[in-house]
Amino acid sequence: MLDVVKRLPEQIEEALKIKTDFVFEGIKNVAVSAMGGSAISGDIVQHFSKLPFFIIRDYYLPPYIGKDTLFIAISYSGNTEETLACFKEALKRNCKTIAITSNGMLADEAENKILIPSGMQPRAAIAYLLFPLINLLRRNGIVSINCEEALYLLKSERNKIEELARKIAYEIKGFPIIYGYGILASIAKRWRQQFNENSKMMAFDFALPECNHNEIEAWEGIVEGVTCIFLRGVENERVKIRFDFMKKIYSKKAKVIEVHAYGKDDFSKAMYALFLGDLASVYMAERNGVDAEPVNLIKKLKEELQHSRSSS
Repeated sequence: MLDVVKRLPEQIEEALKIKTDFVFEGIKNVAVSAMGGSAISGDIVQHFSKLPFFIIRDYYLPPYIGKDTLFIAISYSGNTEETLACFKEALKRNCKTIAITSNGMLADEAENKILIPSGMQPRAAIAYLLFPLINLLRRNGIVSINCEEALYLLKSERNKIEELARKIAYEIKGFPIIYGYGILASIAKRWRQQFNENSKMMAFDFALPECNHNEIEAWEGIVEGVTCIFLRGVENERVKIRFDFMKKIYSKKAKVIEVHAYGKDDFSKAMYALFLGDLASVYMAERNGVDAEPVNLIKKLKEELQHSRSSS
């Protein structure tokens, strides 16, 4: 897994070459239907959308999804049952549909599709899930994102990012809680997912300023076995005050690690933090003596769901 994660810059280069020559007319909103590692790409690009943009992690579409919606089904395997259910409903509603997938039933059923390389763990295929999505949306005038600047940053800073990721992994005590603001709140979710799947450990994420209206009060009680990770670098002055206050309070009961995302723009900062978190989660697995690659419980649940479908 570590070798795959380290290749993120090369994967981005490859992903940017994937054909995304699809243009849709009359788009009024965008919906991305996806789960897990496939959905995080939607979370990231949502911050740059010029149109209303929705992420759907469910079996059902909300009522506002219709014929003026660009509906993008993202499933690395092509067999994610929630995404397939939404895709079929989107077809019934005459949405403008397209799929991003490597294979499976989604590839079979989608007329418009962007095919990406197969044979990877979905969470390790983020480049192929994110950058074709960005190119599709750029082509349709929905986002303006400088992918090339982000790629240059990751290639030039790779060694430093790897060193910092290992340092963070070996500094964490107990389970991590990751905090972020704006696009870095989406990256905080990615860090949590990667600690869950790669490191096989409990982790949680919270977004500012929302967590300051609820989660913060938990720190009046007993807090043990926690490391707080603050993803910083995109906040305004009001959020800076919030982070600084949290650091003062939280550090009395937990270890606090501040991670400063670098880059010339918010997308570059997000990719810097994403690369750092992905690597940290694999180094944490290494530290804990666990194999980062298999996801045995996810596999068992899918088998249980398949068995239930076959029996009904």
